[in-house]
Amino acid sequence: MKEQRYILENCTAFEPKDIFDCGQCFRWNEEENKSYTGIFKNNVLNVKKENEKIIFQGICERRYKRNM
Repeated sequence: MKEQRYILENCTAFEPKDIFDCGQCFRWNEEENKSYTGIFKNNVLNVKKENEKIIFQGICERRYKRNM
């Protein structure tokens, strides 16, 4: 496993606080920098919003690709 990083740009309708603190998502913890970290299976993922960019960074079992 190795660290992976993906950035989605021009995301105006993604608000991490609304998603991860709504009661529908479980096991996501808010970090001091307002990002959220979650663990699922053998994966650790951190999600952070910077302006209109959503940054996914973490250790994942397999490589995830963007399908277009």
